[in-house]
Amino acid sequence: MIAHLWDAYWAWTGGNIGAMPLEAVITAACTLVVSPLLLRAWRRVRRAMEAAEAAHRIAADTHEHLTGLRHPDAPATPKGPM
Repeated sequence: MIAHLWDAYWAWTGGNIGAMPLEAVITAACTLVVSPLLLRAWRRVRRAMEAAEAAHRIAADTHEHLTGLRHPDAPATPKGPM
C-alpha cells in the first residue's frame, strides 16, 4: 500500500526535481505543527524542575528548622520567595 502511494507520488511529481518543493512544504508544515508542541513540553518540564527545586529548598529549610542542623543535601544558597 505505502509502496504504491510512494510510486504514485514520485510519478506525479516528476522525480526528484518536482518532489523537492513539495518536501519543503511538508517540512515547513511539520515544523509549524511540531515546534509549538515541543516548546509546550519543554515549558512543562522546566516548570516541573522548578517545582522540584522549590520542594527541595522547603524540605531543607524544614529540616533545619526542626533539628537546628543544616541538611547535608541542602541547596548551597537559598533563593528568595518565588
